[in-house]
Amino acid sequence: MKNIAIFGTSRSGKSTLSKMIYKKYPNYHIIIGDDIRWAFQQILPANNISSKGGSGMIEDFPNFLACLFYKSIKRNKGEINYIIETCDMTPKKAYELFSNDDTVLLFLGTPRLSVQDHFNEIRKFETERDWTYGCDDEYMLNHCEHWINKSKEYEAECKKLNIWYVDTSFNRENVLKKTLDQIEQNILDNE
Repeated sequence: MKNIAIFGTSRSGKSTLSKMIYKKYPNYHIIIGDDIRWAFQQILPANNISSKGGSGMIEDFPNFLACLFYKSIKRNKGEINYIIETCDMTPKKAYELFSNDDTVLLFLGTPRLSVQDHFNEIRKFETERDWTYGCDDEYMLNHCEHWINKSKEYEAECKKLNIWYVDTSFNRENVLKKTLDQIEQNILDNE
């Protein structure tokens, strides 16, 4: 079976899709870029790792994630498959690091939502376990504007690079179910 690289904007459904795949195929292990970034931020704050950019290791973080992903695959020699999911990857960098026959590469985004609609969706579905829980509204509105702009940018870049782009702006649950069906066809191709 193929490994899977799911990238895209914040709160676009990356974690939900990863969990859907894992539920159906428990031989997959999920590498969550946000958790790795958070750990670096807590333990090595001088590296200034942030999904918004900055100095320090941020330029190397996508390379670090790719190394972790491919070393894990190699170490387990096909006994375990991997899903990596993060917002810390541009389409150009993802194409450079993850575009190969053994990995399904896709991006998720919400380019058709307004800032207010994106904010409302986050607030409607967030739980205490979500990082957005407890964030003030002004911060969240700025966050939504940033990631909607990135969604539009990533959609255009994915089109140029011929990377699979999934728009989760509307009917997210149905879109993710259809995406899961398409992923299944792709991951089972080499069996």
